[in-house]
Parts: sequence; C-alpha cells; structure tokens
Amino acid sequence: MSTTVSTDEPEDFSGSETESSPGPVLSRGPLTSRSFLSLLAVQFLTVLNDNTFRWLVVPLAKPDLGPAAALSLGLAGFTLPFIVLATPAGYLADRFSKTHVIRVCKVAEIIIMLLGIIAILSQQISLLFGVVVMTGMMAALFSPSKSGSIPEQVDESQLSQANGLMGLMTVVPAAFGFLLGNLLASHAQPTPIDAVTVGSLLPAAATILAIAVIGWLASLWISVAPPADSSRKIPWNPFAETLSSLKILTSDRPLLRAALGIAFFWILASLAQMNVDQLGQQELKMPPHRIGILGMMLVLGVGGGSVLAGRWSGGHVELGIVPLGALGVVVWSMLLCLSGWWAHTSADYAFYAACVSLCFLGASAGLFDVPLEAYLQQRSEPRQLGQVLSATNFLAFSGIMVISGAYYWMIDIQKLSPSFVFLLAGLGTIPVAIYIILLLPGATIRFTVWLASHTIYRVRVLGLENIPRRGPALLTPNHVTFIDGILLMINLPRPTRFIVYADFVNNPRLNWLARMYEVIPIKADGGPKSLIQSLKVARDALQQGSLVCIFPEGQLTRTGQIQPFAPGMLKILQGTGAPVIPVYLHGLWGSIF
Repeated sequence: MSTTVSTDEPEDFSGSETESSPGPVLSRGPLTSRSFLSLLAVQFLTVLNDNTFRWLVVPLAKPDLGPAAALSLGLAGFTLPFIVLATPAGYLADRFSKTHVIRVCKVAEIIIMLLGIIAILSQQISLLFGVVVMTGMMAALFSPSKSGSIPEQVDESQLSQANGLMGLMTVVPAAFGFLLGNLLASHAQPTPIDAVTVGSLLPAAATILAIAVIGWLASLWISVAPPADSSRKIPWNPFAETLSSLKILTSDRPLLRAALGIAFFWILASLAQMNVDQLGQQELKMPPHRIGILGMMLVLGVGGGSVLAGRWSGGHVELGIVPLGALGVVVWSMLLCLSGWWAHTSADYAFYAACVSLCFLGASAGLFDVPLEAYLQQRSEPRQLGQVLSATNFLAFSGIMVISGAYYWMIDIQKLSPSFVFLLAGLGTIPVAIYIILLLPGATIRFTVWLASHTIYRVRVLGLENIPRRGPALLTPNHVTFIDGILLMINLPRPTRFIVYADFVNNPRLNWLARMYEVIPIKADGGPKSLIQSLKVARDALQQGSLVCIFPEGQLTRTGQIQPFAPGMLKILQGTGAPVIPVYLHGLWGSIF
C-alpha cells in the first residue's frame, strides 16, 4: 500500500498575528555544500592520520612493552589530552571562529608528524609515546570546533544526517588507519630484531606528512562563521572552568543524559578496538592481515549504523533509535563471545562469525550514538556549545582512561580471555538498555511502529518543512481511517498532542498510551462543561508552544470526501496566535483500517 501524508503552508485562522522568531544569523547550506564536504574531508584525513601514526608506533613498541601494555599505553597517551585540555578546547571553540581553530590545528598536525618521524628514528619509547600524546593534544583541541561546526554548516532538519556522515568519516578512516599503520610499521621494521632506518621509514614519513598537508589544504575550503561568544574570557583556572562546563550539563538533565550516553559509546568503542586485536591474536590465532579485517568490520559497521541512523531520523532528531542500538550492542557482544569460544573447534567458522558479529556490533553502536550527538547539538545553547562539547569530551575520555587501565588489569593481571571481555561488555550494556527504554518509552514505541510501517508500506511525507521546528501550531488533517493518528504521530518531526475521542482514551487497554503521549480526550455528547474543558486544555497546550492535532471533521469520512468542519477548531485557536497547518492523508481510503 502506498500512503502519502502532505502538509500545506500554515494559515492564521485565529485573527491575530503570529510572532515570528528571528532568522538564523548563519548562512547554512545543504549536505552537499562545498563547506560541509570540506569539513567531512578534514575529519576523514585527521582521523586517518591520528590512527595511522598511533598504529605505526604501537607495533614498534610491542616488543619492549608487551602487547597489552603497548595497547593500553597508546590509548591512554592519546586520551589523556582530551581530559586535560577539555576546557581550553571548549574556550577556543566558543571564543574564536571554529574554522580558524580547525586550520591552526591542521598546521600543528604537520609539525607533530615531523616530530614523530624524528622520534621513530631515535627508537626512544618515551619519545614515541610523547608524540602520541601530542597528536592527542591536537585532536582534543580540534574536536569541539569540528563538532560545533556541524550546526553552523547545515540546517537543523539535516542535523541527524550530518552527524551520521560525520560518524562515517570518523570510523572508516579509523579502519584504514589501523591497516595502514600496521602495514607501514611492518615495512619500517619487518622483524623485532631489525633496526629502523631512514630508508625503511621513508614510506611512512611520506604518507603521514602527505595526509597532514592535504588535510590543511581541505580546511581552507570550510566557510568561516563568526565566533559563538567573542566576549568569553580566558579560563585561567581550567579546573574551575571544567567544573563550570560540567555544571551546564548537570543543570539540564536531558543534556546530561545525552552526554553520558555519548561517553558510554566511546568507552565501548575503545574497549572493542583494543580487544579485537587480542581476540584475533590469542583466540582466533589469526595472522596480522586477518586481524586487520576484524578491525575493519567493526568500524565499517559503526559507519553503516551512523549513516542508517541519519537516514532513519527523517529530518529530525529521533531518540527512539537509541534503545534499538543498545539492544543490538547487548546481543552482538554476546554472540561475539561465542565466536571466540568456538575458535578451537573451527577457526575459519569462528573468524567469519566474528566478522559478522563485529559488523553488527558496530552498526548497533552507530545507531546508539548518532541520535545522541545530534540531540546534544540541537538542545545546547549556541553560545555554550563549545563548553557542552568539551564537558562531554571530558566525561567520554575520562571513561576511556579508566577502561584502558581496566583492560590491562583484565588481560594481563586477571588473565581473562578477550571473548569473556566482550561478554562483560554485553552484560554491562543490559542495564543501560533497560534504563533507556524506561526513560524513553514513547520514543521507543514510536520508532518501532515507524520501522514496522515503513517496512510493510510505502509511506511518502511531503511538506514537512511547513511544520515549525519550535512554537505552537494546530494541525488539521482529514480523517479517513482509524490509524490516521498513528501515521501522523510516527511521521511528524515533533511530539504532538492529539485530540482523541474520549472513549478510546478511557479504554483500560489504551489509557496508558494516552497518558504517555499526553492525548487530549474530547466527547461531543459529554455535555458542555466537558467539551469546554477539553478545548481549554488544547488551547493551553498551544499557548505553551506545543504542536496540537485535531481532526476538524469530528468523525471518519463515509464517502472518502472531506466533511464539514466542527466549530471546536476555532474555539481552540482563540487568542493563541497559532498558525493552522492543513494536512491531507491520501491513499488510505478503502484500506482494511
């Protein structure tokens, strides 16, 4: 069945003018604009070089430090600057144009890569990891400006898709960097007893320098937006400023929950990236190139899940995707554990099962993260976005530091198997998934129904740009079937309060849903007092800035044609200044509903 939902431009039937909010100061473009594509390219090249250098250094350090210690130290060295520099990074992103900060970071990357080449030739482990820390410093200062640039470059309706693409540009180069870094390391030092020479290091040096220079050139194509808060003072006390940024998060509970969810994603991502290497070595007994395939399956899954989350969001921030991602992490982590346990019976079967599990685990993680990233950017005040992002980074990378130490303790001290670590990750995600479902029952049900309906039916939605992103509006659709309200609820970009026949609302089987979605009951034959009360509740909802939907015909059409409107619609609009947005449902007449 093909169904079309279309909305027309709003009309003012209330007799009063609607106060319009001021237009955006920034000139935002589509996802295909040169500026946003350049931002994506810069992100791709930055992550590629960070991971290429990191995985170039870690294999060279494994013979001296041991595999688990080298992995943990490499992660900790890259992560520590995100904690220490969280406040300065947020300050730079708010005080100066984010584009200028990005360009300076790209120049710094070129210098750091030159120092990295010198450190490798010196074969001093401490100096090598010192340069890893410097790459982490550059990435820490770069991150809030990069993330904060997204809402400056694209329209709010494309925020989820933009974050999905940015997620893709984060994980795909991480996979290529993992492979490229190990490949360059094997060329620079084929065996642990070989010395690193200028000749053997030349391909690695040329590669990382070329990536850094090309990234800087790409940054020159990003459009320059004005500073978010040019009056912000230098944070001379970074600890106090970090506390101040964290207070911004804690003062807004939904914002804090989103930040904690993002931190949880990065903790799991870091744990999985470290553990894949050990899973391939210890249990699957795979050569390095096959371990690289395992890592690539994980990050490609994250990229695919990120893009899918942007597409499923449908022009708005869809938090209902998050529970699906959390449940996927639980299931695929446990199945990945089984792959490791079966390695001793059939190594090839275990390898292919691990590839599939890692891909779907990554996809689930992408579905979990992207809506939270978009929500964080949408809900934050523009002047405080840098602080919010730096506080989020502080939480995320503090968690990564803890998990890097915990991983060393689990693998080297407690001698746990990598499979069991994945099992612990899955079990640890169960309470998170339950909490999210209990926290967002309405969004979870809404998205589940949306996914099922779009799987069975072909639904087209036209004119969503006519629905205001904020502020009140009254939707007036035609009434064709019993599922009209459900179709509207799952396809509208904002929570909407529906005016529904009171007998349905009071039904014990449906009453809990009515309370969850704040349905407004109405009954024409319930007496004047009851009717006036229902209309007053709807009018109050408009005055509070809500989206309200009423079927003005008052009943299902018997002919397929629009019936005369009941007068209640005008009573709701009186004194609200809210626009009326006509909605037409097409293709439902004659269906089983």
